[in-house]
Amino acid sequence: MKTEKMMDLLSKKVDALYKKLVILLVISGGFGAYAIKFIQSSHWVGYLFLGTFIFVSIAIFVTYIKLNIFVKQVERISNE
Repeated sequence: MKTEKMMDLLSKKVDALYKKLVILLVISGGFGAYAIKFIQSSHWVGYLFLGTFIFVSIAIFVTYIKLNIFVKQVERISNE
């Protein structure tokens, strides 16, 4: 019974992190595209978009690491 609750909780966390990852990927792509567009036209706003793109890319990396940790925990509990 306890493992079922733990599996349910971990799978909810994995689902939430997956949704967050998808949203962050879309945001990152948008900021990256605008950064390239504005930097090519020599506008200073492009560098702000580039900074935001880098920040969101770091958030994607951290979310991916967390997602992998939770997936491994789910696999470990399911094997028990």
